[in-house]
Amino acid sequence: MLRTMTIITIPKHLAHKDLVLIPRAEYEEMKRGYTPRVFKEVAMTKTQKRELDVARRDYARGDVVTLDVLRRDLERRNSR
Repeated sequence: MLRTMTIITIPKHLAHKDLVLIPRAEYEEMKRGYTPRVFKEVAMTKTQKRELDVARRDYARGDVVTLDVLRRDLERRNSR
């Protein structure tokens, strides 16, 4: 009985990093056993609730700053 080997090509950007190859069945089993981390819920203070409401209203109005605009403004301030 002749067994064939599957050949894969690993991209150069992954070749020198941690790369683990496992059979799909083992991966699926591992994924089933994974339980996401559960974080403790903490009640918000009145001030935090108020600030969140204001932020949500601002967002709904479209009163937001994109990350690109923020970076540009910070670069301008730092270049002075």
